[in-house]
Amino acid sequence: MSLRLVPPLPSGTPGDPGLTGPGSMVWRVSRERVVPLGGLSALLLQLAHPLVAAGVAEHSSFRGDPTKRLMLTLEMLLVTMFGDVRQAGEMTQRIANIHRAVHGTLPQDTGGWRRGTHYSATSPELCFWVYATIIETSLNSYSTFVHPLDMTERAEFYRESERWGQLYGVGKDIRPVSYQDFRDRYARTLSGLLADDQARSVARMILRARLRGIPIRPWSYLLAAGLLPAPLRTQYGLRWSAVQRALWWVFTHAVHVVMCRLAPARLRFWDHYRVAVMRCRAAAPDQAPLCPPSRLSSTGTGSAASRG
Repeated sequence: MSLRLVPPLPSGTPGDPGLTGPGSMVWRVSRERVVPLGGLSALLLQLAHPLVAAGVAEHSSFRGDPTKRLMLTLEMLLVTMFGDVRQAGEMTQRIANIHRAVHGTLPQDTGGWRRGTHYSATSPELCFWVYATIIETSLNSYSTFVHPLDMTERAEFYRESERWGQLYGVGKDIRPVSYQDFRDRYARTLSGLLADDQARSVARMILRARLRGIPIRPWSYLLAAGLLPAPLRTQYGLRWSAVQRALWWVFTHAVHVVMCRLAPARLRFWDHYRVAVMRCRAAAPDQAPLCPPSRLSSTGTGSAASRG
């Protein structure tokens, strides 16, 4: 059975490394098929911001076809990470065109936000929060399913994410300079969020979605709960008993063994990564190499023992 969930990436301009390129932490993390398993928790984190929840509830296609909307988000990330500069620019323009139509006012008081507060998908505040959830859940998902990342590696991923963050509206004026500053701001924002009725309603639709007609419950609930902060897990009504914790341990270790130790590279890594590597290797003969060949072919695997 094909593992393709999103359209393939065209070969692009030979030698163009895109926004980060081979050998980067962004490529190392984003090439893993298991990293998007953290996508459900990222969406629930985003929805916990009342202005994001209002925009999604009133403008997004989640209600009509939540799976299609999830796949568009996945496609957007893969093209931005592995496309050449032109492909990444075209994708961000496509998303920007969608976001320009998303604006309105908050229908009710929620936490620190008053009814009538204006929201816009292009506002710096909301752009930063969506960007921040993608950064943190990508790093946490990789650390959970592939191999733990230390603070230096996390900081490098954050530093490299600056270019694609700018494309999605997170400029230097709102993006913390250091990863530690970013984490501090992330924690402050998170502490003030509240999953309201709109957020819980949209979350239920997402968690009950079908993938190619196949129900993904109860695993969707487990995935969301496993990577969410405890307060939000409670607000969304996601159980986290000893049974769920045991299932989570079994699930994460099984995924690591199957995908990171047993699966061949063509199954383990996204096709977008393979296309990007071949594009970079196709540079003209007189063009300087983009990175040492060993970095291009490295799998960056870690043993089960090193995962702890």
